[in-house]
Amino acid sequence: MNQTSKHIAVIGGGIMGVTLAYRLSQQGLSVTLYERGDNLGGLAGYMPYDGIRIDRFYHTILSSDMTMQQLIEESGVKDKLHFTATKQGFYDNGQIHSFNTPLDFMTFPPLNIFQRFRLALQVIYAQFENDWRKIDNIPVEEWLVKVSGRGVYNKVWKPLLRAKFDTAFTDVPATYIWSRLKRMMGTRQGVTSKEMMCYLENSYYTLIEALAAKCEEYGVTIKLNTVIEEIVIEDGQATGVQTAEGFQSYDAVISTLQSPILGALLPDAPRPFHDQLMRQEYLGVLCPVMILKESLIPYYVLNITDESIPFTAIVETTNLVDTKYVKGHHLVYLPKYLAPDNEMARWSDEKVKSEWLVHLKRMFPDFDESNMVDFIVQRARYVEPIRPIGTLDDIPKIKTPVDRLYMCNTVMIYPSLGNGEAATSFSYEITEQVVKDAAHWQTPSKSAVTVYPGG
Repeated sequence: MNQTSKHIAVIGGGIMGVTLAYRLSQQGLSVTLYERGDNLGGLAGYMPYDGIRIDRFYHTILSSDMTMQQLIEESGVKDKLHFTATKQGFYDNGQIHSFNTPLDFMTFPPLNIFQRFRLALQVIYAQFENDWRKIDNIPVEEWLVKVSGRGVYNKVWKPLLRAKFDTAFTDVPATYIWSRLKRMMGTRQGVTSKEMMCYLENSYYTLIEALAAKCEEYGVTIKLNTVIEEIVIEDGQATGVQTAEGFQSYDAVISTLQSPILGALLPDAPRPFHDQLMRQEYLGVLCPVMILKESLIPYYVLNITDESIPFTAIVETTNLVDTKYVKGHHLVYLPKYLAPDNEMARWSDEKVKSEWLVHLKRMFPDFDESNMVDFIVQRARYVEPIRPIGTLDDIPKIKTPVDRLYMCNTVMIYPSLGNGEAATSFSYEITEQVVKDAAHWQTPSKSAVTVYPGG
């Protein structure tokens, strides 16, 4: 078979799936991309609002995210990319403190001078540690307390861990904070140590849309509103997919789905592999978006140390994105990551709104609801994989035990964080592996044949 005769199904139309379809098609492979929703994007999707597109969940493109910037340039939307110096703060004991410049760092009120020194030492220590495996079996609390001390841990690190992992942070390895420190320090520029971030006009989906257009130029077939009912396995090999339209044969199948969702599509997979997929747990997220007439805070992100407040940060994305691109609205996200057993996942939108506003008014006594145009609750069940200490061997491989079934999801990009840069970079690894293997596939493709139910 020549390269163009090899047909591949990519399941999942998020940033990883779209990038994968783009790269594979560039290599001359015939690709069909399946997405169950009515739009591509997944967690990077948008919601239409007042004639514009607004990100469902906030996303960051850092100045150091070179793979993302390369994709933005290749897809023809570089003119839509803008760089901004952003700021962050901490809400502690009823007070808001800036945490941006070296001076802010050295005078940070929640910490004494000795604690500030130890916090700086922790940041420096992380930059010089390049072997993540050395700290993979160390609990994150133990690693942080050893260098930062208990006081810094309680005031700075514990709130950040709670924000990201809800109650599940006590069993995660030190690599999670190490990865974040390595990533974020790469965004700071100059003697003022300003944090530089990027944004795309008309939402993060601008990149998804442009990549999809490139995919179609390369001959990719994009099937929206198409639910995969089963990945069909015959004699230990993935031979295609079953949808409501029938069976479609492929030379290989690549899944970008979260592990338990993929497991549910593989009734005939080897039992150990199926069980491995099904036991992977994920954090969910509850993330209301407030549409305001006026700005709430001067920061891109305000971290919250008060554990009585249900949302764990305030992210005002229009302190990154110029408001002229969102019709003058001010966009504020109030996220809460949810452990699998957190009852908040079952709260109604109205309950979320009433609870969130009670605490917002406590933080900002002058907050006037007349400034709020809308309060839209966004949710997702599978967002951040939870990988406890000692489970490194549970991370799936690109090549699964099922021949010609490949997988790539955020569980597998560890120790990198689950962001667009890591997802798109990982899709290049998948592409390289599939292209290498495809040269040795002998079975002729049957992908031109669709078998419909009943005949």
